[in-house]
Amino acid sequence: MQNNCFPHAIADWPKLPVSKLARLNPRYPVKKGKVYPFIEMASVGENFGGILQIETRNMKGSGLSRFKVGDTLFAKITPCPENGKIAFVDALPSEIGIGSTEFIVLSPRDDCKPRFLFHLLCCHDVRGRAAARMEGSTGRQRVPDDVFEKRLLVPVPPPDEQAAIARILDAVDTALERTRTAVDEAKELKRALLQDFFYSALGVTAYADRPTKKLPVGWALIPTDALLAEDPKNGVSPTTSAQPPGTPTFSIAAVREGRVDLESREHIKYADLPEKAATKCRVRKGDVLVVRGNANPDLVGKAGVIDQFPPGCIYPDITKRLVFRATGENTVLPPFAVLAWNHPIVHNQILRRAKTSNGTLKINNRDVKQIVLPVPSPQEQADLDTLASAADARISALGKKLAALAQLKHSLMHDLLTGRVRVKAVR
Repeated sequence: MQNNCFPHAIADWPKLPVSKLARLNPRYPVKKGKVYPFIEMASVGENFGGILQIETRNMKGSGLSRFKVGDTLFAKITPCPENGKIAFVDALPSEIGIGSTEFIVLSPRDDCKPRFLFHLLCCHDVRGRAAARMEGSTGRQRVPDDVFEKRLLVPVPPPDEQAAIARILDAVDTALERTRTAVDEAKELKRALLQDFFYSALGVTAYADRPTKKLPVGWALIPTDALLAEDPKNGVSPTTSAQPPGTPTFSIAAVREGRVDLESREHIKYADLPEKAATKCRVRKGDVLVVRGNANPDLVGKAGVIDQFPPGCIYPDITKRLVFRATGENTVLPPFAVLAWNHPIVHNQILRRAKTSNGTLKINNRDVKQIVLPVPSPQEQADLDTLASAADARISALGKKLAALAQLKHSLMHDLLTGRVRVKAVR
């Protein structure tokens, strides 16, 4: 049965199978034993990230995919189509390349613009319907070739309008890529800032409790136990649901990049527990929460600070609350404590102590108390927090810009590929 991918497309454009726009898996001539450019599945980025690396491989057998510049590679095995592993071949070191057997290669026909075909295949209206027709055993399902040969119908604008549509979507892609690069640069700037701050005081070391140089004046290495106002406390793990009523709580995914994101609705859950039990675990502005267990070593022991939160929110059992002393000879500001706690020189100490019995790494109160923190003067702590906060603000702003551009592209793709917005005049 044929499936119309764009039922709301204008009637002026014919609805044809994708195979009328592109040849599937062209059998370009290759010679056995000759070395060709090779693209494996892992070399195609998710979310339409392009071709990340081109290797070389000796041609053996006949099962490998074959492609040229201008073709589109569509990863057919789950979860690759769902994750956006679709790539446009924009350059090759030779005329023909070879690649994974798990690619469907689509080569544009003479009256189809290559970049238009790529954008069409990336669109969820096509990609999602192709993924929905996967066949095979669970975990090894694949998009069958006949999906593109005859199952999916797509609107076909005239070639000049295809070119105009592709130019607009390419421009958005360029803006997206530049913004992603800016995000990466801002994150690298923050990483380098923290690295320089701690290494200039401790020397190049993997662990804060093993400095390689004499500490500067005003610095000290102090066990966390001596910095806390009270014992670390685990949260609670009541039955939860995705919708109210109930007491607001959150998933472990909220603890990321040094903060606890409770503004995203996707992280919020609702717990069923007595008021007395909830009172003990209410979050407060400035609370530091540490992930006490996770199967991923990069996440276990990572900390986040609470800023905004729903009224009455509690923290879950998989986290611990750390309350740092505000007075005394040696103190740490909560934002600085989080920056230090998440840096490798402290996190590596956590990994030394983390234990597992069922695949989940966990730390207990004793582990937390023994972690050694580098403690500079209060002014240096505040200065580092100011610089890190400025970097975070830029990362956040760029992230919002990236999300807005992604939404713009989604809307443009729908409007342009259905003919709701016509762009013949674009040159």
